[in-house]
Amino acid sequence: MKRTTPFARLKMSYVILWMISLSMPLMAQQTQTIRGQIIDKANRQPLPGATVVVPGSTPPIGTTSSGDGWFKLTNISVGRVNLEINFLGYQPVVLKNLELTSGKELLLNIEMEESTQNVGEVTVKASKPKTSAINDMALISARSFTVEETEKYAGSRGDVARMASNFAGVSFANDSRNDIIIRGNSPQGLLWRLDDVDIPNPNHFAENGTTGGPVGMLNNNVLRNSDFFTGAFPAEYGNALSGVFDLRMRNGNNEQYEHLFQIGFNGFEGGSEGPISRAGKSSYLVNYRYSTLAVFDKIGFNMGTSGIPYYQDVTFKLHFPTRKGEVSMFGLGGKSSILMLDSKQADRDLYSNDGQDLDNRSKMGATGISYLHYLTPKTYAKVTLSALYQNGGTDIDTLDIQGHKTRTVTHDISEYRLSAAFTTGTKFSASLSSKAGISIDQMGYDMYTQTWDDDIHGLKERLNTGKPLGQGGYLLRSYAQFISKMGHNISITPGVNLLHHTLSHHTAIEPRLGASWQYAPSRKINVGYGMHAKTHPLSVYYLKTLMANGQAIETNKHLDFTKSHQMVAGHDWNINHHMRIKTEVYYQWLYDVPVETAPSYFSLINGGAHWGIEAEDSLVNRGTGNNYGLELTLEHFLNHGYYYLVTASLFESTYRGSDAVTRNTAFNGNYVVNLLGGKEFKLSPTQALSLDVKVTMAGGKRRIPIDEGRSRQTGETEYDESQAFETRHPDFFKTDFKISYKINKNNITQEWQLYFENLTDHKNVLNESYSQSKNQVVENYQLGFFPMMQYRITF
Repeated sequence: MKRTTPFARLKMSYVILWMISLSMPLMAQQTQTIRGQIIDKANRQPLPGATVVVPGSTPPIGTTSSGDGWFKLTNISVGRVNLEINFLGYQPVVLKNLELTSGKELLLNIEMEESTQNVGEVTVKASKPKTSAINDMALISARSFTVEETEKYAGSRGDVARMASNFAGVSFANDSRNDIIIRGNSPQGLLWRLDDVDIPNPNHFAENGTTGGPVGMLNNNVLRNSDFFTGAFPAEYGNALSGVFDLRMRNGNNEQYEHLFQIGFNGFEGGSEGPISRAGKSSYLVNYRYSTLAVFDKIGFNMGTSGIPYYQDVTFKLHFPTRKGEVSMFGLGGKSSILMLDSKQADRDLYSNDGQDLDNRSKMGATGISYLHYLTPKTYAKVTLSALYQNGGTDIDTLDIQGHKTRTVTHDISEYRLSAAFTTGTKFSASLSSKAGISIDQMGYDMYTQTWDDDIHGLKERLNTGKPLGQGGYLLRSYAQFISKMGHNISITPGVNLLHHTLSHHTAIEPRLGASWQYAPSRKINVGYGMHAKTHPLSVYYLKTLMANGQAIETNKHLDFTKSHQMVAGHDWNINHHMRIKTEVYYQWLYDVPVETAPSYFSLINGGAHWGIEAEDSLVNRGTGNNYGLELTLEHFLNHGYYYLVTASLFESTYRGSDAVTRNTAFNGNYVVNLLGGKEFKLSPTQALSLDVKVTMAGGKRRIPIDEGRSRQTGETEYDESQAFETRHPDFFKTDFKISYKINKNNITQEWQLYFENLTDHKNVLNESYSQSKNQVVENYQLGFFPMMQYRITF
């Protein structure tokens, strides 16, 4: 069977993309419209009469916002554009280097903060730094990010998780998944939130209870600027230990119909948006995607592997403004499946494991509807109802040397959730605002797992339980938080979060506190503290153990939360409008971590080090852990056509299991350095070329050495657990490079992107395993040199 090489696949993609691109005469100059709404950041009320200008324009271009806060600028030349927004008594907002294309109007949501100074003292000054969090309550270990960054950063593949791996404090040394490891914590401690709804793992081929996967389901084409937190986050975020993705979907265009088609590594993709009622300013937004490799496989291209990833996903949002608020509805859903069959290969498969057949599948759906109502000019309330579903399943057959199959894993877990939440916010004055909320999650599930057991020489039941909605337990959450601005240079954000789990009958009360002191016009010191608690995956609570009398008992059902105290201190120096240096130091103490009753190295603190949930029965909350480190960020925002980002993290992450031995956690890589940069070249008023590069250096994954002697005896991979995580695989090194060409035509924008991942073809170790066919331990490597292409058209 003839194989296609990466270069052959690239050539094939190039021909297909070029054939479907449009050919139209170029216009000498293209223009587009900029529209948006301006609101008060604290109480969400529209701000009428705010001025919006394009600085330096000749003749001057500007307008003012209407009674409902909307503004419109027409006939603006495409390319990079700056905006200045001013409103009496509010801090000015300066938006720099916004990208304006001919194929799509630029719609903006602009939030302004009331100044705490007297009106007579207000002077025009630089706006809030671009990387400050959108959430006012987040004063440390938080930053906003733009959708453009998910595209521009080399190696991000349009995935918000891979994009965030460039930020300080985040480790990413595994190309096969987009797990986010923050400050040495398990990736299972991450919270995904979409439009104020906590959602399950938004990735294809995801396992219930995990937070990452090979392909992101969240489509960056439907997102707007969002927040990412790496520790000591505000009180409104509960049931999370390591970090938070607070993602927000944009509203569709409420005046013009716009469409998108895209083909690339992530899939064939189509999108549409437009007005439902122009008079009512209501809109829709929908996007659908289907696996590119699955399409190529269906039409007969040999991809060199039996493991063709089949997946598809859809995302939508409906938005309806009302006289005193708005109604929004969103949905996200997808399914995926893959067969990696070593038994079907005439020669070595590119991706399937030696001696193993694997069938993996997953589904996820989340939908929510919310109503935001302005109760008074200073207070708003929001009610949100949501429904969630997630399913994951895996069947694994082990092959002996003669090719005979033995089923070793049968696994299928489904989880359901109905949620209701109420949130209210009040701006008492320019210097004092509050936000509070309460929510309840009603859970249901069906879980079934069998794994091979050598003692009984057969499959042993590990999970076999199910509860309909209403009988699977409840998770109750509530919070209150404030922001107090003492003058124009000191801010304090006290808060508290309460978490109660009816399944385990445990409650956690979590105080939070943040403070910021701007001691000079461009410098400030930030500190933060938070207590954080998190539940465990349902499969952990319901794991069964077989007693001597033959009865199966759920020994983990009453586990307490895993908890942590987190302390952070940092310094921000905005050297000028487009450059800054940020440093942070942190310490985390984790406690009540589930460990085994008998002395062992095992701890749930290492959950997520491999695919799926690794749990044991008879766990107790006696484990501890420590994380501490130093982080540095040097950033030059896009200006004069170029940008760069340098992040460096030095950290230690240790834990103690039931054997009372202090060990490295599975995530203690010790260091991560990211170097990113890019340059835009304006070829003409309608054409631009961009070059982007990324270099990552990081400590290798911690490993449990394989006992080769025992592995030869049993014919399976056997580990020497006495040396768990003492050593690392070789350091991770990867260089990614991207070339983009964009052309603006009459109401159409086309873009070609050419990616080269792992440009130097560096051999990064993924893991080790014992190979029966080779009768030795072999190293399995991550993605080698991999070229990709993407084509996008908006019209």
